[in-house]
Amino acid sequence: MSKREDIAAHIVTQLGTVGSIKTVTREPKDLGQLAATSFPHVLVESANEVREDASFSGEVRREATLDFLLNIVVYGNDRDTNRNAIIEAVEEKLALDPSMGGNAFNSGVSEVIIREIAETAPYGQAAIVYTVKYYYDRGNA
Repeated sequence: MSKREDIAAHIVTQLGTVGSIKTVTREPKDLGQLAATSFPHVLVESANEVREDASFSGEVRREATLDFLLNIVVYGNDRDTNRNAIIEAVEEKLALDPSMGGNAFNSGVSEVIIREIAETAPYGQAAIVYTVKYYYDRGNA
């Protein structure tokens, strides 16, 4: 697997251990088809990536900055409270291993976006932009 995939898999595995999160997927789901017991739900998607040369002691390496979108959906009457609790739980869990299982040299939350567009109760949505910095190895797909 590529480092991108290894990092994505690590995020899914880590979030799957958070007791307050009921489902974690890499593929979008029709929210109307999910049972109420499937929430809070997190969809992990790899997003934008920037690569650039970095020089260390004469050695040139490719440094990559990769964003993941962690799309959060909560269900119930206390949408804002539930959303905030899940955002905090996600951030705390992923902060325990900023190396993403040894695949990165740094990572962290760079933005939290509250999504209210075309949203109706009882669903509440948010997205965390989680930024991971790692060394890209050419030829290692």
